[in-house]
Amino acid sequence: MVPVALLPAAGILLGIGAALTGPLADYMTFLQNDSVEAFSSGMTTIGLSIFENLPIIFALGVAIGLTGGSGIAALGALLGYIIMNTTISLALGITPEMAEEAGEYGMALGIPTLETGVLGGIVVGLLAVWVYNRFKRFQPPEVLGFFAGDRSVGIVMVFTSIFLAFAVMFVWPPIQSGIDAVANVIASDATNPLYIGLYGFLERVLIPTGLHHIWYAPFLWTSLGGTTEVGGQMVSGDQYIFLAQIAEGVDVTAGRFMAGKFPVIMFGLLGAALAMYRQADKKNRPVVKGMLIAAAGTAFLTGITEPIEFTFLFVAPVLFVIHAILAGISFALAFMMDVQLGWAGGSGLIDFILVNALPGTNNWWMNLVMGAAFFVIYYFVFSFAIKKWDLATPGRAGQEAKLYTRKDYNAKKEEETSQENTASATTKKGKKSKDAYRETAKDILEALGGKENIEYVDACFTRLRVTVKDAKQIDEPQLKALGAAGVMKYDKNIQAVFGGKSDLYKNEINDILERSA
Repeated sequence: MVPVALLPAAGILLGIGAALTGPLADYMTFLQNDSVEAFSSGMTTIGLSIFENLPIIFALGVAIGLTGGSGIAALGALLGYIIMNTTISLALGITPEMAEEAGEYGMALGIPTLETGVLGGIVVGLLAVWVYNRFKRFQPPEVLGFFAGDRSVGIVMVFTSIFLAFAVMFVWPPIQSGIDAVANVIASDATNPLYIGLYGFLERVLIPTGLHHIWYAPFLWTSLGGTTEVGGQMVSGDQYIFLAQIAEGVDVTAGRFMAGKFPVIMFGLLGAALAMYRQADKKNRPVVKGMLIAAAGTAFLTGITEPIEFTFLFVAPVLFVIHAILAGISFALAFMMDVQLGWAGGSGLIDFILVNALPGTNNWWMNLVMGAAFFVIYYFVFSFAIKKWDLATPGRAGQEAKLYTRKDYNAKKEEETSQENTASATTKKGKKSKDAYRETAKDILEALGGKENIEYVDACFTRLRVTVKDAKQIDEPQLKALGAAGVMKYDKNIQAVFGGKSDLYKNEINDILERSA
């Protein structure tokens, strides 16, 4: 998630740059001047530079993310990426001219090499993580004491990266051939819509496991999502092709692995939220209304869906399966109707406007048509399912075990006066102060079994990810009382969905652990 978090900024730059010289300029003629064109070109070039360097960004991001933020590991990843590609270039005699002419070669930080793309960066990042964890406490003989500990990481990376380069030269060509063969089936104009629908279904259904990032990444950033020439360069990956075409100002042909998500995320989930609200007991509707508006509104604006999806995932899993099936249908329909939509940060209103409507992608307006249809479909299908199977969705049939409000939290903590006052004051203000986040983080730490039970704490966009020593010490109801929309356990690995607050809680918890060390 470290490198993925950079993409929205790049997308905004590309969207604004493309909009200023795209269809918007046809209607606002004052934009048709040299100054605006120069500004637009600069924004586009800066934004595109991030996507052109995604492999090294992923190498650094993986190293940072899997070592708890180690700069030494990141430096090792940078060193390893340079050495791996330089070794490949020298061993295979790849020239810049070959990189320009042949699709299997490319340029990496100015080095002509094999086009391993994002996968190559991830592999180097993983190698850097292994070297860092293995050698960060290395103790050589006293005469070589200068190379002890962290200082040994870079030296080891030099030699292991050379070996990695030869392994890549042997392994990568058949892998690339396999990827190309699959891409020729699922990324061609003659693709069976069922393949795209299956992709969309799996992209949703894997969310509870957290593996959806692994599923969609190859389609968005590698040749598995297609390869197209844009501006005289070969570009691979559905999202990269889409944004490159936006930046170049040419007709957009990419988006098959993104377009179907917009109608479901922006409009379908609004229909699901309305259905759950209407099916809630009347006395509970005021509480349910606020919760669902916040969750569905987040999905509509930004494309972050876990708050609303986890709202019904844990209380009525059948609704989540229905949601995943409808998402697959949306992907297939969007492909069949030649809808080219894409995103930089998320499939919400912000990306829909900036990188689709303003630049004028092909059939961008179909999102509104499909969205209206899916809003109605979701509303009636969810309403039918809830009534038919008497599902205990939020606020219905006495359902309280899986969702907790701030009032529930205050009642549970009424004996702890100081914390109750902090929570009550926070509720009245409508926002949390830094002290309130710290207090909640302390409570979360206790619900996780205390500092003695913690091995590692991290977070992605919406989930607090913790490795514990004993999973039996986890107080799951208390985590939900503190605001977790859902809690998942995989052996000693815990994922608690706190939405956008997850990263804040992670930082506070890590600060507490450091102070007590």
